[in-house]
Amino acid sequence: MLEDYAIYRTVIEQVLREEEQLPSLPTITMKIRTALNQPSTTNKQLAQLIKADPSLTAILLKYACSPLYRTRVSPKSLTEVIAHLGWETVDRIVMSHSIKSLFIMQSPQLKKLFNIAWERQKLKSAISYVIAKQLQYRPLEEVLIASLISDLGTLAVLSAFKSRKEVPSETTYYTLCKEYSKSLGIVLLKKWSVSDHYIEAVRYSGQWQEDTGETLKLIDLINLGLFSAIRIHSPKAELPLINTITAFRKLPAKLAVASNNNELELVNQHKPDIGLAMQSF
Repeated sequence: MLEDYAIYRTVIEQVLREEEQLPSLPTITMKIRTALNQPSTTNKQLAQLIKADPSLTAILLKYACSPLYRTRVSPKSLTEVIAHLGWETVDRIVMSHSIKSLFIMQSPQLKKLFNIAWERQKLKSAISYVIAKQLQYRPLEEVLIASLISDLGTLAVLSAFKSRKEVPSETTYYTLCKEYSKSLGIVLLKKWSVSDHYIEAVRYSGQWQEDTGETLKLIDLINLGLFSAIRIHSPKAELPLINTITAFRKLPAKLAVASNNNELELVNQHKPDIGLAMQSF
């Protein structure tokens, strides 16, 4: 086992030394995100860019009609879809679609590990989003993007083995994630030239006692989502008492309620909303 793990570590460390092995964001994604950051861009111009990616176009149309965004009158054109969803939502959908498409695995074992990791990321992001919504946090869509990106390194670990014969077991994969996912995530986000606060989300994700100041911040919402997702997926995982973590102590009194199972009661109360949010990925 020790010899096998040494082989897997060597693969990851080689990727860390040679960043070009890590995937780059698609050109179309970069163009769309650049357009979204320019106030002069119109919905029509944005629609023209997005139409270059038929799969992304289909996804946006699908989300516009989903229970999370549906209205009485469904938008009929892509320009109307963009106006209906809003730029923040479009940005988040573009990023999540791009991330998922970058990590397509051919190996059945890697595909299985990816699906497990992706479902966990969706759950964590949805929980963070619902908590943020209850707190009236803004910008709300930023929470979904940041929470999803904060575990990007776990997908990058899998990406390192895409062209390799050696495929880690589920146990070995989790061990590799604990050791390397943060480093890989930060390297990948710097390669993509994303905002620094997304990189901070990776750096402080899972740091339960980190001093993040007196006010509730983006990383606190991410950590509440992460804590809750771990409790749901791995009930026997070793975690501190939720009322001792920094993020919990910042919640308003009416929301700072822990269940007997060391869970955030707010999460238990809003499971249907969390399910709806997961459908938006």
